[in-house]
Amino acid sequence: MEDFLLISIPVLIAILAVGITLLVIGVQLAKLRKRRQLLQHGEIAVARLVTISQTGTSINDVPEMRLVVDVERAGEPPRRITFAQLIDLGSMPRAGERVYILVDPKDANRATLAPSPSGAGIKVATVSANGGSSAEVDLSNDSVRDVVALSPRLREHGKLGIAKVISISATATTATQLVLDIDSIGVASRRIVVTQIIDGTPPYVGERVYILVDSDDQNLVALLPTSMTNGQRIPAMTNRLDPLVLGPQILHDGAKATGTIVSAVSQPMNNPALEAKGCSKWQLVIDVKPENGSSPYQATLVISFTTAEKAERAARVGAEVPLRYDPMDRQTFAIDSIAMGYGDPYETVRKMLLPG
Repeated sequence: MEDFLLISIPVLIAILAVGITLLVIGVQLAKLRKRRQLLQHGEIAVARLVTISQTGTSINDVPEMRLVVDVERAGEPPRRITFAQLIDLGSMPRAGERVYILVDPKDANRATLAPSPSGAGIKVATVSANGGSSAEVDLSNDSVRDVVALSPRLREHGKLGIAKVISISATATTATQLVLDIDSIGVASRRIVVTQIIDGTPPYVGERVYILVDSDDQNLVALLPTSMTNGQRIPAMTNRLDPLVLGPQILHDGAKATGTIVSAVSQPMNNPALEAKGCSKWQLVIDVKPENGSSPYQATLVISFTTAEKAERAARVGAEVPLRYDPMDRQTFAIDSIAMGYGDPYETVRKMLLPG
């Protein structure tokens, strides 16, 4: 009997150790399942991180942290809740920072940090003018869910840009790696690699996409969520001068030139309603004379005019018009409507696609 006990005690200890390990893993898996549910169905909220501390548990050297946060609601006092989740040490938020969280709509005490490509919680970059704890954040807007996939710096300082997708591939995480060629007026195309979590349909190779570029760090780039352009994507095989980026850019930053109309051929509008309102479409062959003294050249432009007066002024042989062109690609050019006194024709489009 004694020999049996001597043999059984080590076995029992081993069994107990395995059981405890399995229990810890089971608890963490249950937490991960609950977090996935929160990521899918949780309501976006803003919270101030009061304290953050380790629980003593870790999985694959990633510690579980206990977070105490004050959830901010417009017109209501902050509500304090506590939750725990695994957070990589390199992505740890700090006490005092304001972060986006996802709250269980059925249990207001269950929450998780909103995810980002780095795994850290998304910090809220804006603060109120008086230094208080609240800021105006439109949490009912679907675009907030997309914005939390962007870094705080890009949300605060990013400028709209355009790029062509060269390649797209999966990574070992939930993020996607994209190789992009960034397109700008007057600047040579540059290639950059972006790793980002993409919600919804990813772009395809060869597609031109809208991006956000940090104004101070040109290597900090992310795809612009389509919800931030009201679902607008750039159609394939269209003019390089899109209405949100390169079109406005060439009118303001393109090199100046004078154009003489060599030929003007009317084109079908394919839209009787617009034609009835005086709109017309033309193919113009133009002799382009750059103002900087570089060699003149000839180019073709297909353009639509919104009034008969504009067409009469520009779409006639011998007419001289101010132009703006891309010195890196002289076949990309536009009639300078601002110089002609008509203003920026893209302004209305921008207001429709980028309200507010």
